[in-house]
Amino acid sequence: MNIEKINSEKLLISLCDKELEEYNLTYEGLNFSDNRSKRVIEELLIRAESKTGMKLNGKKLMIEAMKYDHGCILLVTVVKHRKRKIYSIKSRSNSYAFRFTCAEELLSCIEQLYRANERNKKSSILFDNHNYYLLLGNSIPSDCFMRITGEYANSVQKGKITCSALKEKCSVLAAENALETVGRAML
Repeated sequence: MNIEKINSEKLLISLCDKELEEYNLTYEGLNFSDNRSKRVIEELLIRAESKTGMKLNGKKLMIEAMKYDHGCILLVTVVKHRKRKIYSIKSRSNSYAFRFTCAEELLSCIEQLYRANERNKKSSILFDNHNYYLLLGNSIPSDCFMRITGEYANSVQKGKITCSALKEKCSVLAAENALETVGRAML
């Protein structure tokens, strides 16, 4: 048996066929859920700890077994505890996608929104094979906005994932402040 410290986090334990036979193990039979294999691996780790001075007891370890011509090698890696990432929602606002079946309905809606001064929202216009989409990102539409788009839009879809999927599959006709840009051009 050869035990070699690679660095402060890794060590290598090589076992020849004779040693595997002494432990009544085979490469194929190494399994940490098997009690016999588990006891042998724990014994090997105790030996490795005393020989190399690495502290392995109580640490999270990743053990990889690799076969070679005359035995197998165990690569033991100490897995560092990583701080868990904490994600938070930056704002309670959401994204909306309003679907229009023709350009005339979309343009009429944009004109009405522009006249009602509902244009300061982050918006974009997308197109796929048969539909136009007015995307409203990261803001909650006012009642006036919802009433006007309700007259022209065929459906309303809510959610950042839905809007992201539309952005991936559709062509962009107007990006960033589309309501302001297109509305101003219409008047």
